[in-house]
Amino acid sequence: MPTFGNVPGFLALLAIPAILAIHFLQRESRHVVISTLFLLDQLGPESAQGRRLERLRNSVPLWLQIFAVLVATWLLVQPRWLRTDSTQHVVLVLDSSVSMSAFREELVQNFNRTTQRLARGAAKTEWQLLDSDTSHAALYSGTDRTALLAALQKWTPHLGTQDVLPALQVGQTLLHGNGVLIFVSDRVCDLPEGVRLLAVGHSLDNCGFCGATVKGREWRTLIKNHGTTVQKRTWWMEAGGERFAAQELTLAPGQSVGLIGQIPVSANSCELVLDADAFALDDRLPIVLPEPKRLRVGVQANTPMADFFSQFIGSIEAADIGAEKADVQFRVYDSFAPQLPDATAVVFVADPAPLNEFLPGNIAAENHPLTEGLNWSGLLCRHSFRVAAKPGDEILLWQGDRPLIFLRETGGASLLVVNFDIRASNAAQLPAFIILLHRFIDQVRAAKIAPEARNLDTNQAITVAADPALPPPRIGREASRALSAPAEPCFFDVKQGEKLLLHGAAQFADAREADFRQAAFVDHVEGAVAPAITRNSDSDPFASVWTLALGVIMVASWLWRKS
Repeated sequence: MPTFGNVPGFLALLAIPAILAIHFLQRESRHVVISTLFLLDQLGPESAQGRRLERLRNSVPLWLQIFAVLVATWLLVQPRWLRTDSTQHVVLVLDSSVSMSAFREELVQNFNRTTQRLARGAAKTEWQLLDSDTSHAALYSGTDRTALLAALQKWTPHLGTQDVLPALQVGQTLLHGNGVLIFVSDRVCDLPEGVRLLAVGHSLDNCGFCGATVKGREWRTLIKNHGTTVQKRTWWMEAGGERFAAQELTLAPGQSVGLIGQIPVSANSCELVLDADAFALDDRLPIVLPEPKRLRVGVQANTPMADFFSQFIGSIEAADIGAEKADVQFRVYDSFAPQLPDATAVVFVADPAPLNEFLPGNIAAENHPLTEGLNWSGLLCRHSFRVAAKPGDEILLWQGDRPLIFLRETGGASLLVVNFDIRASNAAQLPAFIILLHRFIDQVRAAKIAPEARNLDTNQAITVAADPALPPPRIGREASRALSAPAEPCFFDVKQGEKLLLHGAAQFADAREADFRQAAFVDHVEGAVAPAITRNSDSDPFASVWTLALGVIMVASWLWRKS
């Protein structure tokens, strides 16, 4: 069966109804005065009223003209016969942005139509279906278009706003410069040369929640109208199996409205709900009452640092003071008993007789997460005795050649050593120093294996402390070393075995993905079909014969009418 390089050429068949309409029309009869009747030929009746529709009269010119249209159409559509050994490669990259979920039906319909057109380009098509999330394996690879469509049906978009260039580079690598690369999205975007766009979206008037913040039991959120028309919406809160009274909002185009409420005392979570629209991900907002891991802090008694210890520990969130089984200790280094603790601790130097002279040299901070972005230019330190640094210690802060602050790992314990007397400096009034101490405490908290409750963004990477001797933590039935929050708003638990590590709420808060004003339908794929057909097929060997026949038919029709 032939394929056609110029399908619009079939429009030439519209000339056939025009020819038939012309032959339906009859010419008006003429009155001629003659002296006798035997000179007239036997003629059929003609219309006396002129040009109007009558029965179609069979004639040779009619059939010659219809045959001429058929031959011309055959030449215009450029029939070609695909070679049986021809093969083409097509790579389709799906935009995994969650905004694609609003156009699921349009995606399936246009994907089916587009791949059907592309399949005409060769006797065999090698399909490869990729996700723009390069961490995922190929969704499909093979020659079965039915299986390709089945793989599309199983696919679910799950990412926020992203850079699709790495995925397109993978697609170009798979093609090796020979084939068609198509990016399937819901809106127009800038693409590298050689990449064709199939956009299946259209403008939507969407309203939704834009994340939440929680302080104590009070939550705050925004509802935004991402559309171009005024929207009237209803929202309500659900908690502890109870639905609270609904409230109505009227939102102008682009307007955001702030909401404030309380998580009920009888519950540790709640969910805000907005009446549904075409994009469902931002219509529900789950919220859990944040509960950080509790830290047990051990404090050395009867030290000259007691006031500072008491003030700083009071600023640590969810901390309990207790020497037994402490997660972190605050100790003072004793030069007469220079043994550092063998447990995680913050160790301070306390010189009973510090000198009045300030330390010489410039202060320099190493590139480290504990010191990142901190300004130490105002730090002043006086001479005092110090803890001798060892090979393997990680120096965080220098003054000249003296380590002011360093980290030491001893077995499973981490020691943060403040290697100067803070009473003989202004460190306690320096924000950088206090922030560094809090960052260290946060690292200790993060490494503790204990349950906690947090609000996270959808797809946000999750880091939990777990026992390396046990199977990896899991969300539901999914176990992985690299966990992330669910792609849709919901409550979820991270467990290791039966031990709860994290109770969380996944919240959708990507306002860019919720804005559909730029969504559109664009099809740049059609231009790839004709070149593929030309490349993988042979043209009609009788094209010159048909051209000659068309000329003969036109001349014959003219001569017949003339005679």
